[in-house]
Amino acid sequence: MNLTDSLLPADLLFFANFIWLVIGVYALRVAPWRALLASPQLQHVFLGASVVLFLMWIFEVGVRPALGFHLLGVTVYTLMFGWSLGVIGASLIMLAVTITNGDWAALAVNALLLGVLPVSVSYSVYALVDRYLPRHLFIYIFLCAFFNAMLTAGVTVLALVVLLVVTETYAFSRISSEYLPFLPLYLFPEGLINGMIITVLVGLRPDWLKTYDDERYLKS
Repeated sequence: MNLTDSLLPADLLFFANFIWLVIGVYALRVAPWRALLASPQLQHVFLGASVVLFLMWIFEVGVRPALGFHLLGVTVYTLMFGWSLGVIGASLIMLAVTITNGDWAALAVNALLLGVLPVSVSYSVYALVDRYLPRHLFIYIFLCAFFNAMLTAGVTVLALVVLLVVTETYAFSRISSEYLPFLPLYLFPEGLINGMIITVLVGLRPDWLKTYDDERYLKS
C-alpha cells in the first residue's frame, strides 16, 4: 500500500505536499495541546500507540509495488486520540516509515492516503454513529470499531486503486486479477483486530479512549 517515488507523476507528488500542508496546519491549530502537555500518561500512551502503528506499517505483503496489504490500525488510533492528534500522529509515523524506505517524494501522498484519509473516515463514522444511534456499548464496539475499521480499510484500498488506475500506473485488469481478490482476506482481520483492541481498552483502560465514556455508554 505504500507508494514509491517512481510510481506516480512528479507533479502529482509535488501537489500532494500542499494538500498535506494545509491539513497538517489545521490539525496543529485544533489539536488539544493543553490536555496532551498536562497529562504525562496521555503522552506515554500517544507515543506507545504511535510506535506500535509504525511497526505495523513497515511490514507489508504484496505482489507488486503499492499493490500490497498491511494492517492499518488507524481506527483504534483515531478512537483513542481524536481526529487532530490522529492526523498528526499518522503523519509523523509516515515520516518515520519514509526514513526507513527512502521514498521522500511520495511522503505526502502516502501520508494523505494512509494517514489523513483513514483517520478522517474513522472519525466521521464514529461521529455519525454517536450522533444518530443510541449510545450503547455494543454499538460502539461493533460499529465504531469493527465495522468502522473494515470500512476505513476498504475506502483506503479503493482510493489507492483509483489513484493507480487514473495515473495509468497499473491497468485495472491487472489490479482486479492480482490484487482485489485478496481484499476480503484483508478487511475482516482488520475489523477483527481493531474490534478486539477496542473491547480490551473499554474493559481495562477506558480512559485511553477519547471517544468513549462510561457515563455515556454504560450508566446512562
